[in-house]
Amino acid sequence: TLTRRIAEQMGVEPPEIKEAAAAPADAPEAPTFENSTYEHVQTPEQLQTWIDLIYERGHVAVDTETTGLNEMTADLVGISLAVNAGHACYIPLTHRQGGDDLFGSDALAEEQMPLDQALDMLKPVLEDDSIVKIGQNMKYDAKIFARLGIHVAPIDDTMLMSYAMHGGLHGHGMDTLSERYLGHTPIPIKPLLGSGKSAKTFDMVPIEDAVKYAAEDADITLRLWQLLKPQLHLAKTTRVYETLERPMVHVLAGMERSGIKVDRDTLSRMSNAFAQKMAGLEDEIHELAGRSFNVGSPKQLGEILFDEMGIEGGKKGKTGAYATGADVLEDLATEHELPARVLDWRQLSKLKSTYTDALQDHINADTGRVHTSYSIAGASTGRLASTDPNLQNIPIRTEEGRRIREAFVAEEGKTLVALDYSQIELRILAHIADIPELKQAFADGIDIHALTASEMFDVPLEEMTPDIRRQAKAINFGVIYGISGFGLARNLRIPRSEAQGFIDRYFERFPGIRTYMDDTKAFAKEHGYVQTLFGRKIHTPEIASKGPRAGFAARAAINAPIQGTAADVIRRAMIRMPDAIKDLPAAMLLQVHDELLFEVDDAAIDDLIGVAKGVMESANAPVVHLDVKLTVDAGQGQNWAEAH
Repeated sequence: TLTRRIAEQMGVEPPEIKEAAAAPADAPEAPTFENSTYEHVQTPEQLQTWIDLIYERGHVAVDTETTGLNEMTADLVGISLAVNAGHACYIPLTHRQGGDDLFGSDALAEEQMPLDQALDMLKPVLEDDSIVKIGQNMKYDAKIFARLGIHVAPIDDTMLMSYAMHGGLHGHGMDTLSERYLGHTPIPIKPLLGSGKSAKTFDMVPIEDAVKYAAEDADITLRLWQLLKPQLHLAKTTRVYETLERPMVHVLAGMERSGIKVDRDTLSRMSNAFAQKMAGLEDEIHELAGRSFNVGSPKQLGEILFDEMGIEGGKKGKTGAYATGADVLEDLATEHELPARVLDWRQLSKLKSTYTDALQDHINADTGRVHTSYSIAGASTGRLASTDPNLQNIPIRTEEGRRIREAFVAEEGKTLVALDYSQIELRILAHIADIPELKQAFADGIDIHALTASEMFDVPLEEMTPDIRRQAKAINFGVIYGISGFGLARNLRIPRSEAQGFIDRYFERFPGIRTYMDDTKAFAKEHGYVQTLFGRKIHTPEIASKGPRAGFAARAAINAPIQGTAADVIRRAMIRMPDAIKDLPAAMLLQVHDELLFEVDDAAIDDLIGVAKGVMESANAPVVHLDVKLTVDAGQGQNWAEAH
């Protein structure tokens, strides 16, 4: 699709090109792309011929071309189909006249079918259970069709096939896969659309050019499917694809179309409050610095810190200015007040620009709701990524960050319900690393962070203070991510030697964790990947490298089975959820790490919590037995902050 290709060419680094993978021995030789036949379908008779061919073959690669990147607002321009390698078609539907004119005409171009007529003919095919619809990033196309009243099913997705087999090895966009496995570079989109102020939408592309570009997309997708589908079994990833990847397409498409209501007035008030607090912090920073300066200027800040205040550790870059990134300031903040206040100012600035200001622009004019988009194949561990806007990175460690969630509200007569796995990664760690103390603590319902603090600092549970517990919590989660003394010192804003002492004592108290880490690194080095408890392979290509990359790869390998298993658990819960709550006046709206957010009629709150909690707490069964029971905390409120 247009969306997919733009995203790839703007943001994805292509991997090293390898030779095309060999086709199965009994497969007929496909025509080269140069010898492919791409047909311009413009009459009902031509389209019926293709529909007959689809029913004869039992499958079809389908792709949509649209006017933009946002599935909730983009208009359908055309549809491409392919049933045999080297033979595809494009059905232009809403191309406009004046293709070479940036503004063009409102009149539709000739030589295309009426939109309603084409959809009426294709709807039975796209919804037929006997026909497999094949796509590349099928969630986008499914949402476009859903807005037009068509539920596309069943589906196969070549992006997700690649992800199931090769997570962590390379990207999974169509251009990347085509070059890597078919040895073919697809037609680029940029020459068709232009760039900058002269860029145009796909409905302004001349139909003759659109046919070549769009039909090739369907052709490539079909060829990738023919190649990748049999390899799922050979790679022993069929179950991962069938149970954890493919079912997520329709689940996420439904959530994204539902969206969540966001109150514009609340955001506006927060923006004003943040601006006032930033001004107060600026005054405090200027007083600490001894003079006024532009707090948002890295150059001026560097001069204040390292030249005027004489703080050691300043390093200049190629431009001659001191480095004042977050990593530098976090290190300095463990011993100096000014960099700590600058970090607070920057956090507020980011909250204001990224959320309280920008979220207002993401409110859909038709629905009054914000519709994020989830990337299924974004992270190698299986965690979902939220974009446009990113609702997973709202910082909730600070009071200001938590307040952002107050703007996410329920419709009148409804309530938001948040269901959150309680310390799921620590529970999985206790199981995988076989830590008796942690297993018993979870079985007894003891506060795991308080227990860790008690074990490490020799403080009785009844004498635990919030500050000591906070330090233990940071260590508990930090160890899972392979945090160093340097990193923990930044997080807690304490001296590095003290932070390293905490970590050393942690491993003394829980030696099984060190054993797990060593065993996991050894497995990754030997096999080139690690696995979740559900069989998801997470490749670690840089585990044998040298230098800083090796350390990062080792930490990622240690964390991946834990984080990946947690991601698999919540995926399984999400996949089961629509059927479980279909008889309730409720909808699943958001997934944020270990949390699911629902909107439900006030009268059905208890019913929803009972059903959804049961689904989530049993999501590991029957495939994986955990020594530590999964538990879910439930909350409710008129806004997300209250519910959480």
